[in-house]
Amino acid sequence: MTDETEQVTKIFLNLGAEPKLALQMAKQLLKRAEQRSNDEEVSKAEALKELLEVAVYGAQGMLKPGDNAQSQQKKPLKG
Repeated sequence: MTDETEQVTKIFLNLGAEPKLALQMAKQLLKRAEQRSNDEEVSKAEALKELLEVAVYGAQGMLKPGDNAQSQQKKPLKG
């Protein structure tokens, strides 16, 4: 296991995931970060940071603040 995989696995463990699932999620997240860095003009580190933010907020049952603001804007106004 790479150091990078181990670090991300620890994040998922701290969020309450079982060890086997935490490792699987870490590998998938790192793979997706690499895909995003290849497909978009963003570093792997930046892609990983963004994906981890989504995962952490999601584990807490919340939207990222920016996503929450966009969600609020899309709601129809009552009138």
